[in-house]
Amino acid sequence: MKLIRAILAANLLLLVVACTSGAHAEPAIQSRYSYDTDWENIKEAILKKDVKGLAAYAESDSIDAELIIDSFHADQEYLDQLRKASFEDLTVEQGDRVLLVFSVNVSGSDEEGNEYESGLYLYFYQGEPSLQLVNFLAAG
Repeated sequence: MKLIRAILAANLLLLVVACTSGAHAEPAIQSRYSYDTDWENIKEAILKKDVKGLAAYAESDSIDAELIIDSFHADQEYLDQLRKASFEDLTVEQGDRVLLVFSVNVSGSDEEGNEYESGLYLYFYQGEPSLQLVNFLAAG
């Protein structure tokens, strides 16, 4: 009887140790895509006027990387907002496909006191294996 109790106690002890040890813990699931890194590369291409670097993220040849870069460099405020933006600052728009949107807005008044507001908008798909720039809009 003592032998059976000893065996049961040993099995119970082994079960407790096995359940509390981290040996069977599942690793955290990580994304296989680096969209945040893509976003930083896109920002850098715009800031450094790297047309080829920006064009590498374009979904099609209809995206004019040079126009996008020139538009951002037209006003220092656009560049300042771009520098500060992180991937988490992109907003999500739902449609046929999910779009990530980056927007910068500038407002002010001219010499005659007329107020103005303008904005630049970049639209992205979360593609495979990287962000895909699918549209650009300049408004104002």
